[in-house]
Amino acid sequence: MTRLVFDSLDNLGAQLTVLDLVGDTHAWMKNAEGRFVYGNQLFVARFGMSSSRELLGKTDFDLAPQTMAQRYTDDDRRVLAGNAVSDRLEMIGSQGASLEWFLTSKWPVFNTAGNIVASFGMSRHLNRSERSAVPYRELDVPISYIQTHFAENVSVRELACASNLSVSALERRFRRHLGKTPHQYIVEVRLENARQLLLETDRPVGTIAIETGFADHSHLTRSFRKHFGCAPSSLRD
Repeated sequence: MTRLVFDSLDNLGAQLTVLDLVGDTHAWMKNAEGRFVYGNQLFVARFGMSSSRELLGKTDFDLAPQTMAQRYTDDDRRVLAGNAVSDRLEMIGSQGASLEWFLTSKWPVFNTAGNIVASFGMSRHLNRSERSAVPYRELDVPISYIQTHFAENVSVRELACASNLSVSALERRFRRHLGKTPHQYIVEVRLENARQLLLETDRPVGTIAIETGFADHSHLTRSFRKHFGCAPSSLRD
């Protein structure tokens, strides 16, 4: 296992400058309290920040939906106990409200005394040729279908049919590769698109709800609050 050792968690930007040159990889480090002490330029840009200084001291709960932040925190707990995460396939939101394939790895960070003091992570965006490998190809058709039809009343049965799979086979693939059901993924795509429209347009929340596949304003608000931990309208306050 890769062993990362740092004398200090201060001034990490200067020590890790090379990671700003890697154009397809998000990199970050969090201390034992779960607060960010480093993020490369690609990582901070993902959250609309222009400088890593804006990231320092924040936690996942300041940046990500509640359910995702809790998952990241659980990950950190395992990493801080000495367990690495190696090349885990994930779908991560990117600019333009799309969800893209990434391979994520995380490692414990040690000080010179041999104690674990932080967690370090990297998520690398997969290019088209890499996505042709079997694990990614298994979900390319249903994911492409969802991204095209998420605003419609897409059922899991319809999605399975479009993918030439049985419902049970489709659900197994989603659970195996993404750790969630097809329905959960559909809702996440709708919510991410709704979030983007809330930030980039002045359309009424009810209009955005219909445009992104929700029944009405109330349906979007309930789902949004459950996933992001806040009401849609709060993004415009």
